[in-house]
Amino acid sequence: MKVNGTIRDDYGLTDGATIILKRDGKNTNVATVSNQEGKFEIENSEIKPDDVFEIRFIGLKSVFKKAKDLKDAQIFLEEDVEMLDEVIITANIGKKPKTKKNYEVKGWEQKWYTSPAFILSVIGVVTTATIIYIVKKTR
Repeated sequence: MKVNGTIRDDYGLTDGATIILKRDGKNTNVATVSNQEGKFEIENSEIKPDDVFEIRFIGLKSVFKKAKDLKDAQIFLEEDVEMLDEVIITANIGKKPKTKKNYEVKGWEQKWYTSPAFILSVIGVVTTATIIYIVKKTR
């Protein structure tokens, strides 16, 4: 059986929504993700008309639809503000790693002449000078 449709939310088409087949309240390995146009399609012989699919996206309320209702379906996902209150970010973006207090790294202190900006500007000057030298020699 083939199921397909388009997923939207308050801001337009929903890219990256998860569509997953559920059996006995548990997830199966039959699933897909909506594309940039909010469209999805699953064709699988295991799908039965009374099977239930969960359509979900972070920050939006999940929708449950039967497979027989997912033929060119237009699905609208509503915002779920309560769900967003429960999101926990665990990344250490922008934080320095912890080091031992009595261990100092003095050899790795960055000098002005080792900065990427300085090195790239020197490469640019050398390249420009080389091109000018070659052009003058070939005339």
